[in-house]
Amino acid sequence: MKFLAAYIERNYRISLLILVAVYMLGVPAFALRMTEMPEELQTKIKEPRERTIHMKLPLLQPTFHWTFMSRDDLLSGKLLLRILRDDRSSEIVIFENGQFTEGWEDMPLQSTPERGEIYFGFISTLKCPTAPGDRLELELTVEKDLPGIGSIQSGILPSGTYISKGTYSGLIDDYDTSALEASLAEQGKISADEQEILLNKLRSMYENKAFLQSWSDQWPLKITSKTGWLPQEQAKTFTAMLENLDQQEAEPELDEQLPAASADPVVIDEQPSQSYLWCWIAAPVIGLFAAVFVLWFLKKP
Repeated sequence: MKFLAAYIERNYRISLLILVAVYMLGVPAFALRMTEMPEELQTKIKEPRERTIHMKLPLLQPTFHWTFMSRDDLLSGKLLLRILRDDRSSEIVIFENGQFTEGWEDMPLQSTPERGEIYFGFISTLKCPTAPGDRLELELTVEKDLPGIGSIQSGILPSGTYISKGTYSGLIDDYDTSALEASLAEQGKISADEQEILLNKLRSMYENKAFLQSWSDQWPLKITSKTGWLPQEQAKTFTAMLENLDQQEAEPELDEQLPAASADPVVIDEQPSQSYLWCWIAAPVIGLFAAVFVLWFLKKP
């Protein structure tokens, strides 16, 4: 896959497209920020359709990643997904009593899973009926305090029951790669066979999937340390990127709330915007990280 890595390093816009694809999927790249996928990618089918589900727990502080230190302790509780459609409700138990329900599994860790850790994202290997009008409820029962670690912080999810309501951040059926295909062909940097490998990789990430990443309530962690798994210098760069994103998202609110000739202080909502547009507004900053994640992805078998 070296030819793809070299190609993407030379083509910034394609790097961003693939970055968005990777992060929307929910694999350990850019992840949780309560985002919605672009409307042009969404299904136009209103009736329920079988799709696999990709989701992450709606933890408040981790913008992108979180890993619980004890797989056994997390699975000793219960994670339940309710799908409400019309006057009917269906319940899907993702895990309980120490094990996953058949057809569900955790997203893979980048680090060594033999240490007993578990990532906070889950995927279904079996397809479930999903439709654009569905209302969702997620309920997590935590039997004991769950220590964990993220990119730039460590903390604990205290024992208790956590509930959040929301909807799909994306329902994707056929993923249209025609625009990207035309761009690749126009530039003529890779062969037709190499192009098809890349496009097939992207289609497999999107098609027939339901993404759950738009929740009304997020569950607060008790932060115990400002140190995560990133080395100090990388953590500083990462923190600066987050601050830039928050500033970009806050600026439209300032425009709306501040009168033209007013010197009154303006209180900005601390919750980040739920629009997917932040990833395009902050593209110059995200681009610095895009190559790293894209190269990692293309090196995967």
